[in-house]
Amino acid sequence: MPSTPVEVVTPPEHPLAHCPRAKPVSLGKICLVIAVATATGIGVLLGRYAPLTAFDWWGLLRGRNLKEVLLEGLATRLERPYQVLVMGIDRVPQVPPDSPASFDGRSDTLMLIRFDPIAKRLNLLSIPRDTSVYIEGYGRQKINAANVFGGVAMAKAVVSQTLNHVQVDRVVRLDTDSLVDLVDALGGVEIQVPERMFYRDRTQNLEIDLYPGLQVLNGKQAEGFVRYRDPLDADLGRIKRQQIMLKALQAKLADPLVLTRLPELIGVVQKHLHTDLSFDEMLAIASFALSLKPHQITVTTLPGRPSADGEFDTSYWLVSPEEIAETIAGKFQTVPENP
Repeated sequence: MPSTPVEVVTPPEHPLAHCPRAKPVSLGKICLVIAVATATGIGVLLGRYAPLTAFDWWGLLRGRNLKEVLLEGLATRLERPYQVLVMGIDRVPQVPPDSPASFDGRSDTLMLIRFDPIAKRLNLLSIPRDTSVYIEGYGRQKINAANVFGGVAMAKAVVSQTLNHVQVDRVVRLDTDSLVDLVDALGGVEIQVPERMFYRDRTQNLEIDLYPGLQVLNGKQAEGFVRYRDPLDADLGRIKRQQIMLKALQAKLADPLVLTRLPELIGVVQKHLHTDLSFDEMLAIASFALSLKPHQITVTTLPGRPSADGEFDTSYWLVSPEEIAETIAGKFQTVPENP
């Protein structure tokens, strides 16, 4: 399929910063799924188990931690480990945002997350979108095409096969507007922008125009922050910015004042989310995510190397069997072999 020309515009001059030219980047916001699950879980908790009128505000005023108060009221607990494949789906041209077909695009960001209440750990593995895989009937492809060719079932099967038959219990797909609407519903997030960021892509309706400094970003600015790709640090820098955004969202969600807006947040999350997680599973995962401390969360990226010029007809991220085995060992459960 021929690529669509992308307009790169020279940014306006600014006396304090120089703007490097940037390339398009895959959806970065999928790293925020923990915050999304937390927002959904807390919101449903308050609506189903603890109405706002009955909420223990006095407990908060007595100096109790917000997480402790929420977890006490949450009846559902995560009883066993879950391994969830999370996909950020790029925009599908000429498809209405609220259409089910909006989830049929390329999964430009993929993460496998293990929520383990037994070990009290969360392991998150980022899978580069250009990872070379074999898809039956299509041959060698980039892993982000699996969702286009066969939807959830094929994406799940390809990821499992690629990662030594890793177990995938559930799948979550988020569309491109989820971060934008969530941040706007929260009234913005405070971010320390480290550098001048400018990039414009009309095909994706994306314009990034940020200056360095501490500031409150709205939804579109937050999307630009996590999607921007500096040619010097490429995906490593993008992953770092995802983590910065995740921390900012978690801080915002911990504000007791946000509780009064949770019904709105529930609606925001639901219309951007497609998942086979049940209601109780979402609550349990949200409860578990709230209970974790930073040292209990491990974030890794599938190691490998970019293909050399001329090695293939397109660029791929190449991973060896040894690298896959080392990455999975001790962090993720594989499908048990038949006796």
